This record gives sequence, structure tokens and C-alpha cells, in this order.
Amino acid sequence: MRRPIVVLLVAMGAVTASACARGGAAPTVVAALAPVTASTRLYSDDGPAFTDSVRLAVRDMATWQQVWAQATSTQGEPPPLPQVDFSQEMVLVAAAGQMHPGDQIRVDSAGVRTGVFVAVVRTITACRPFPAAAYPLDIVRVRRSDLEVTWAERRERAPDCQ
Repeated sequence: MRRPIVVLLVAMGAVTASACARGGAAPTVVAALAPVTASTRLYSDDGPAFTDSVRLAVRDMATWQQVWAQATSTQGEPPPLPQVDFSQEMVLVAAAGQMHPGDQIRVDSAGVRTGVFVAVVRTITACRPFPAAAYPLDIVRVRRSDLEVTWAERRERAPDCQ
């Protein structure tokens, strides 16, 4: 799976070297966003800890402790605070605000793209919403960047809707 990426990067390097050798400007390379995996997802819930829509990048321990305390405040026995190395990592928080049970919010991918840190958030609405309130929340760990975070929003219906 990594071989095509290596070939692509080598090819892009050759194009850049060729353009520079001819005196032209190097082409702009757009880096692929890294997908958020299950191992980097720190917490997901649909309780009322965050009742408003929130997009937040956490880059320090004090803020992380506050966010974690709020995120887990509705749990009878809150899970322990996950360790985050803020010299290498940051935490992204996406809360959807009031929705319906079965609705979801997910940080799908994140990374630097053309000089901007982009976090892609997908909000998925259920096919037949249950008439009650839910507050979807997703918290993920990603590689640290000091760039301002731009949130790319994607909305869709659940894939099993007809």
C-alpha cells in the first residue's frame, strides 16, 4: 500500500527538479490529508456535554484538562484523561450541537494543505430521526501544527437511507 505513495512522491520530486533545472518555478504540491484512525480517536459521545456546535484545536495541557472534564461530565464514571504530547500532537474537538439520536459527527482527516491546516468534519444525519435530543461529539489526536485550523464541513445522510 505504501509503494504507490513512494512512487508518487519520487515522481513529484523529479517534476520539481526538472522545472527548477529549466529555470521555471516548482509546481505547488498539495499534501494529502491524513485519515483519522480508530487509534487516534480519543472520545465520541452524544450526551449533552457540549450543547452548542464547537470546532476547537487544543494545543496545551490546561485547555485539554478543561475540555476533557466538560466532555466527560455526563458520565457516571468519567474515563481517565488520555495523555497527549503537546510538543508533537494536538487535539481536535468537533461537537455538532443539538441533533437527533443516530446522527453523528466525525473528524475524518486532518493535515497541512497548501500552507493551511485543514480538518475535515463529516456530519451524518440518520434516515429516520428519533424525536429526542442528542449532542454528537468527536475528539481526536492529530500531529501538531501551529497553523490556524480551517474546518472543512461535509454533510450527508446515513448510507442506508433510501
